[in-house]
Amino acid sequence: MKHVSIIGSGNVGSNAAFFIAENGVASVTLVDSKEGIPVGKALDMMEAGPLRNYDTLIRGSSDMRSIAGSDVVVIAAGRVRRPGETRVDLYRDNSPVVKEICAMVREYAPNAVVVNVVEPIDAITLRAQEALAFERTRVLGIGGLLSSTRMRYMVSRALGISPREVTAMVVGPHHNDMVVLQNTVRVSGIPAVTLLGQERFQAMVAEVKASGDTILQMAQKSTSYYAPSAAVSTLVEAIVRDTHAILPVSLRLQWEYGLNDIAVSVPAQVGARGVEKILQVEMGTEEQQAFQKAASELKTSIERVTGQLPRERG
Repeated sequence: MKHVSIIGSGNVGSNAAFFIAENGVASVTLVDSKEGIPVGKALDMMEAGPLRNYDTLIRGSSDMRSIAGSDVVVIAAGRVRRPGETRVDLYRDNSPVVKEICAMVREYAPNAVVVNVVEPIDAITLRAQEALAFERTRVLGIGGLLSSTRMRYMVSRALGISPREVTAMVVGPHHNDMVVLQNTVRVSGIPAVTLLGQERFQAMVAEVKASGDTILQMAQKSTSYYAPSAAVSTLVEAIVRDTHAILPVSLRLQWEYGLNDIAVSVPAQVGARGVEKILQVEMGTEEQQAFQKAASELKTSIERVTGQLPRERG
């Protein structure tokens, strides 16, 4: 069985471990620097197995060497955003933590595909790829996948149908400037805008863009974690089962969509070695302009924090 290590046993890391265990796609090691916490949480999940009908091995550890030989490493160890806080502030705190983690991943799991769920997802995914010096196709963020599942849910809720009938693709940065590709939002092949009308559809797009902030404001001390954990589980399954699934994931671009040295979500084919192929999809004129504008502003914000763009790497 494949082996997945999750670094960080907070809400996202623990729930991702649980979802992966229920799917039965890989054994899981939950790693955290806080002694005892990952071991206790792993034991709790193992004891749920008889009732949830899984026998996947889940173990906890405070030793980073336990990630050795992992097929996938999930980084979920950064702190979460506080109400009213900008993602730039969060980047300043999480970037050095992720850099330290990446040094250990590079040493103990040099062949792993790395999945990042630490916010701000795009900037941290780019930072992780630089720190790891892995091929860019082996360092992925969940941003677009998370936003896409939110859009699917909102369309299904509005129409009173199963979300399994809804498809959606969200690209660009994982913040309020993300781009929902209207033509990809469909219900059993029917354009959702046809069923909803343009006004209702655009209202849902706005709701998706604000979803993370809405949950943070309502929960006060907790950001969303069930949906991000589900996104991690879906991405991990595509990797360990080598499904070649088409998913919107954040990764470093090298002139795809006219962008370079920046990580944003784009449609990609995902398999055992991470991204196998970046797909170039058609966008409407307004979507293309919004995508380029959002990417440009993200790049500027990274420059503002770091003082320079990351160096060129493969």
